[in-house]
Amino acid sequence: MTGTVSNRIRAAYGVGDYAICLYWGGVSTFLLYFYTDVVEISTSAAGIIMLISMTWDAVTDPFMGFLAERTRSKMGSYRPYIYYGSIPLALSFILLLWVPPYEGYTLLIFLLLVNLFHRTCFTIVSVPYSSLTARITDSSDERTILTSSRMLFAALGTFSVGTLGFPIIFYFGGGDESVGFVYLGAISGLLAIIILQITVYFVQERSFKTNKNGLPNFIEVTKSVSSNFPFWIVFSAIIILISTYLMFSNNLIYYTKYALGLHEYQFLIQLVLLGTTLITVPLWAYAALKLGKKNTWLISMVILFFGFSTFYYYPINNLNTLLYILVLIGFGNGATGVLFWSMLPDTIEYGEWKSGIRTESSLYGFMTFAQKGSIAISLFILTIILTNIGFEPNQEQSSETIKALKSLMSIIPLIGVCISFALLYFYPIDKNFHEKLIQDIENRRALDV
Repeated sequence: MTGTVSNRIRAAYGVGDYAICLYWGGVSTFLLYFYTDVVEISTSAAGIIMLISMTWDAVTDPFMGFLAERTRSKMGSYRPYIYYGSIPLALSFILLLWVPPYEGYTLLIFLLLVNLFHRTCFTIVSVPYSSLTARITDSSDERTILTSSRMLFAALGTFSVGTLGFPIIFYFGGGDESVGFVYLGAISGLLAIIILQITVYFVQERSFKTNKNGLPNFIEVTKSVSSNFPFWIVFSAIIILISTYLMFSNNLIYYTKYALGLHEYQFLIQLVLLGTTLITVPLWAYAALKLGKKNTWLISMVILFFGFSTFYYYPINNLNTLLYILVLIGFGNGATGVLFWSMLPDTIEYGEWKSGIRTESSLYGFMTFAQKGSIAISLFILTIILTNIGFEPNQEQSSETIKALKSLMSIIPLIGVCISFALLYFYPIDKNFHEKLIQDIENRRALDV
């Protein structure tokens, strides 16, 4: 088993997700609002564009993983894609947040093509970056620490773009949000380019003796993944949780603006929600080391259950009440990224132990494929629901629409939390079991020498 990972490498790898989440957080927090309230297209049109582009993103992920895994260069298998892909990714993000001088179908086609371009660039960088975790260390505890560093920076990246997004938009836009969004894209993109180079420079990949021609084919990979019971537990739990949580996160701007009349407080609202998530990441990482990843996940689901229940049942009629509830939700949400991305590599070793096949990049690609596919479908469903409850951008909403919006933001996430709790209850891998897996794998490799 590999030794301790240095703090420098932990930080250098982790900071890469700050850059990744400038894009991910920017899209997840602002893009739907940008389409409906700035570009002023219908919710249904925005939903179709995001569905197609996210589906494309999802479909390309496994192929990117398959390609990266078979890449051989002086920089390794994964780092070249991060290095060379960072500039096109930044440019695509600026285009994504630009309002073009078109109308009608021409406008919609342009928005779709730009979104597809951005998603492709994002895949080229994000899949190899995520795959690096399994190439840095095979220690379960080290992966928890390494992933904690990554999730801390990821939360910080999401926090940065989420909290500073509207201040940047309002300041540089001078009252014109369309101008402000371009500045948001440019600032985020430039910062991301610089940060990703830090990851490429300081992080080295462990090499495996398997050459690219000896790697398993797609059918063999599929068979290996299909028999990986722990992977499917983690996979299902996170997919369901993310898909249902976005019903809350993507509607928070709308609820704040139209239900509470607090649009000018978007900075503070995002600051509390994302800030709580950020500062609790180290606490959840410590809990995972002391209590185990499974138990920590279950505890976080209980907290989220109470958070969404309070949001649904308690009357929210002022800013302070909303902020108190967001603290509870943000606290519970802080655990999910840390635990998921540290549990996923453990399931990779389980698959290798059971089938003799190790293909972390393909599995990461499949994971992100399903993750993004489910998000795409959820976002499309969300836009349909918004239309059906009578939501109209930049218009005063009826009491029935506001009530339905609050139900959408709480009941569906509650269902996701309950299912996620039930699934993780059956997760079989703990620290001792994982150490045995690693030892068995190393013994097999020694015999193959």
